[in-house]
Amino acid sequence: MTSAERTLLVTGAGGKLGRLLRRYWDKSAPKGWRVVWLSRADGSWPLQAPVRADAVLALWGVTPGGADLPMNVTLAQDAMTLAQQCGASRVLQCSSSAVYGPGVSLSEGGETIPVTDYGKAKLAMEQWVQSNPVGGIETCLMRMANVVGAESLFGAIERPGVLTLDRFADGQGPRRSYLSVSRFAEAVLALLETVSLPDVVNVANPTPVAMEALVQAAGKAMQWRDAPDGAVPVVVLETAKLDTVLGGSEPLGADEMIAEWRALGGETA
Repeated sequence: MTSAERTLLVTGAGGKLGRLLRRYWDKSAPKGWRVVWLSRADGSWPLQAPVRADAVLALWGVTPGGADLPMNVTLAQDAMTLAQQCGASRVLQCSSSAVYGPGVSLSEGGETIPVTDYGKAKLAMEQWVQSNPVGGIETCLMRMANVVGAESLFGAIERPGVLTLDRFADGQGPRRSYLSVSRFAEAVLALLETVSLPDVVNVANPTPVAMEALVQAAGKAMQWRDAPDGAVPVVVLETAKLDTVLGGSEPLGADEMIAEWRALGGETA
């Protein structure tokens, strides 16, 4: 550890994204940063920061389908408590594109009209963070797209059998903004280094992806069904703010996303 090296405390190390990010940084260490990983599964309660740290990345959260979605607010509060304990000056809180509801060109300044319980829980988390600033600590809410390898499509890819996708009246399947682990890692480091930390930023790869393209790239057998009422055809995040922070980034196609996921330990059934 050099004198210029800083410490990043990452919570949620035991979750899907935490494990993927750890593998990614094991292969390509974040320059200038020592990473310390913290998981609720460690049993490290009552909550106590294990080290002094310059910044906190709060990955932990209750995911869609979880039994205690309001816990997302509590975990955001815990991240701020840790930041105060360890002397951090920046906290990156993981939110979700679910706070917007369906749509295209969803931007940080647009309306937040979540349609799922998960989206409503994440919006409540955001509102708590924004309403409870802590002196000396900057916060950024990262509204994250579906993470490659850490969301339900990839669970279905890994399970045995044929995968079923919705097909809509226009003949197309679902299209989504996705977030590769490499893009997420780049975004985290850029947000830690930027002079002016945004209050809210969409975090996604710049180009949306058809779900069937990911399934096909993974070599998974699939079939279509008519989309039921309420199914969402398109969710696309606007990434201009993040692109400015990153200074530009080449989009990954479905094949490249699947290749990266496999390199981080993802396997098809």
